[in-house]
Amino acid sequence: MQLVHLTDLHFGCEDKSALNAARKYIEENKPEAVIITGDISREGEKDELEAACAWMRELPAPVMVTPGNHDVPYYNLIGRVLDPWSAYEKAARGLRTDAWCTPDWTIVPINTARALQLRLNWAQGAISDVQVATAAAELRKCQPDALRIVITHHPLDWPNDAPIKGATINGVPAQGALIEAGAQLFLSGHLHFASARLIGTQALSITSGTLSQRVRHEPCAFTVIRRPSPNVIETEVMHVVQGVAQTASKRQFTLQPTPIGQPDIIRAKV
Repeated sequence: MQLVHLTDLHFGCEDKSALNAARKYIEENKPEAVIITGDISREGEKDELEAACAWMRELPAPVMVTPGNHDVPYYNLIGRVLDPWSAYEKAARGLRTDAWCTPDWTIVPINTARALQLRLNWAQGAISDVQVATAAAELRKCQPDALRIVITHHPLDWPNDAPIKGATINGVPAQGALIEAGAQLFLSGHLHFASARLIGTQALSITSGTLSQRVRHEPCAFTVIRRPSPNVIETEVMHVVQGVAQTASKRQFTLQPTPIGQPDIIRAKV
């Protein structure tokens, strides 16, 4: 099984050569799915969102997408407060945006972006107990040998070496609860930074780089994820240099089988 993880496309300031390189990789390597973890636009404008989703529809593989903090209106404060997701949802019609179950995987999206927050930095994320419970229920529906994947825009656990500092409200306890529910792989973006790290012995957290002009400390990048055997995950970070995708790093991780928790123990506290 092969999946391609893209994030932070930021249409409006997208890097066209990086997008073309990602598309070429997908055309040539034929992954089973492409997963896009938010910030598909720069300022949540209708034309940006529509252009991003049109590009996704043209990819030669099934696409799943979840939104990010840049996908709500930036300048339209009334729209941001009263109807933050309307333009995104209209643009994304026809793309996979809900839980996706196959014999090979269950992918559960969670929207961690918020139009408003009770802190100065609205760009950072949050996850609620209701979202955790809903996602946990979806994870328990999966096929016995399916890879159980949770996708968010913001990492639930921010890597210590990330180029920007922050925290997702309720992120760490939520991640623990989702692992109890069977989650094995967490995919996110936001940081414009490629990272893969084990969470204990049962799960792997992956952030991927951007395909926009808003790079931070590394070139445009995306991540290829392979599963050569049930408990082994391989990651290949692809940097785009002068319009060509090339391998920057390859790693392999072995996960321990997850004893799936019962519904009454799936809790996360804000």
